[in-house]
Amino acid sequence: MAWMRVAGGARRTTLALLTAGTLVLIGCGGNGKAAQDEKGSKDVLEGTTQQDKINVVVEVLAPRAFSSRLLLVGEVQAENDAVLSSQVSGTLRRVVADRGARVRAGDTLLVLDSRRYQAAFDAAQAQAGNAQLDFENADRLYRAGQSISESDWKKAQNGLKMAEAGLANARIDLENCFLTAPKAGIIAERLVDVGELVNPGSPLLQVVQGDLKVRCGVPENQVARAAKGAAATVRVSEAGIEVPARIQWVGAVLDARSRTLPVELKLEKSAALRPGMACTVEIRRGRDAASLVVPVTVVQRQGDQDVVFVEEGGNAAMRVLSLGERDGDQVEVLGGLKAGERLIVSGYRGLVPGQALAVVDAPAAVQVTEQAKR
Repeated sequence: MAWMRVAGGARRTTLALLTAGTLVLIGCGGNGKAAQDEKGSKDVLEGTTQQDKINVVVEVLAPRAFSSRLLLVGEVQAENDAVLSSQVSGTLRRVVADRGARVRAGDTLLVLDSRRYQAAFDAAQAQAGNAQLDFENADRLYRAGQSISESDWKKAQNGLKMAEAGLANARIDLENCFLTAPKAGIIAERLVDVGELVNPGSPLLQVVQGDLKVRCGVPENQVARAAKGAAATVRVSEAGIEVPARIQWVGAVLDARSRTLPVELKLEKSAALRPGMACTVEIRRGRDAASLVVPVTVVQRQGDQDVVFVEEGGNAAMRVLSLGERDGDQVEVLGGLKAGERLIVSGYRGLVPGQALAVVDAPAAVQVTEQAKR
């Protein structure tokens, strides 16, 4: 019985120890889980706050020199592009100067069959000679007071004048059988072939004369830029040609269909250009010494307003802009921004006023944020 009491006491002692140990373990386990929960909640809150911030790249605005440019499409033309026509009818007998030939004023270019006109000239010359003899005889008799009336004398005088006029017309017709260059130039095109019959008014040759010019149209909202004497640059990109030029003539009336004002530019040199070439005309405005300029890509259209976002105290702020002229991918800001503001140049898409921001240096970080938003 004594042994039984000892054994029972030992079991009670062991059970007590196990129970106490279990309570200790439970107590320790509870404290550890609470600490972990508290730490996890803190991490989640901090992570949520960081995720709410949008990564952006900013640029501090500062005034700088700016010159806008107006780009137009033009065509190279000859200063005087003339189509020479026939004054008489006849068959083309000979081509003296053909396409591409440089000619001087007075050079013979084409020859028509002149035999008929030569015969008419010879006849008119003979008639004029006879009329001259008749008048001289009548004049001698009239002055001598012999048998000739004043009326007959005047008829002889008028007959001479008519014969001389007929001779002059015959000479002109004969000369028109030989087409000559009115001015120095280059023959651009021949419009008739040897053996072909031509009539008065028939186009025969196209001759480009004088220096080359460029003609283009200025949109009506940019007419103020088209001032006579304004400097410009003419480019033919395909040929690698770039030539300085100046506006020499500005039209008085807009073209009704294109709504553009015709403008002609005088080229300072034109050896490499040819009439008919398509070209680009760049008209530059004078440089402004202090202009605020922003990239065109950061300007967003909201309704009828142009807006950008700036970083202000760690948050996004919207600015409504008044814009000026463009120069490539830059645009002048006339109002809505001031020097020293921190313009958001990357990460601006989808921003709203008051949005928390994280300013970064690398655009790559902005791309990661934008991908996360998507």
